[in-house]
Amino acid sequence: MISTVKRTINTSLKHGVLIILPWVLSALLVLLLIYSLFLIKQTPTPPEKDIVIRKVDVAMPIPPPPPPKMQTKSSKQSPSPVSIDLVSLGGGPALNYSDKPTMAMPKVERLEKPDFAMDSLKIQQRMTFDMPLMAVENLDKIPQVVSQEYFPPPQSIRKQGLKRVSTLVELIINTQGKPFIKKIVDPVHPDMVSAIRRWVEKAKFTIPKKDGRAVQAIYLYGIHFNYSRS
Repeated sequence: MISTVKRTINTSLKHGVLIILPWVLSALLVLLLIYSLFLIKQTPTPPEKDIVIRKVDVAMPIPPPPPPKMQTKSSKQSPSPVSIDLVSLGGGPALNYSDKPTMAMPKVERLEKPDFAMDSLKIQQRMTFDMPLMAVENLDKIPQVVSQEYFPPPQSIRKQGLKRVSTLVELIINTQGKPFIKKIVDPVHPDMVSAIRRWVEKAKFTIPKKDGRAVQAIYLYGIHFNYSRS
């Protein structure tokens, strides 16, 4: 019986100690925290260092002296010892003044009317400039004359008794086969220029083509005028 009571008491004490022990430990921890805060507050903080501001005088360099002024010597030309007395030379030419002045009309010589080459103007109006000019050597086939007109020889050629005149002309043939004079290289005779222009105006060539497409071609062409039947 006594042993049973002792066991019961020991068990109660152990149980009570287990219950009280956490509270005791918590209280000790709280006390340690409070004591630590107290010590931190009591620890003296080191004094702040004083910042010393010193005034420094900076000596500016002395500016250089201004450059000396350039003294320009004015060149005074001595008057020429030779002087001309215009008054003593006379009164000068005499001028006659009219009460009713008339305006003299200048003589104008007869001006000849300039001879403009209309071939270049026609080329500008009828050529298609978005197509390049190709030499006849680079075409699929050299253009041939398909239509032309016969013109009688000029009077000067007839007097000389020429039966055949071979001229050389640089032509531009458009995409319709129409030729235009770019340059008359060799007319043989001055009177043949008009004959060349009339022949080119009425002539027509086959359409110049490159890879099967119509193009514009430049052609150094020989126009042979045969007057044997005239």
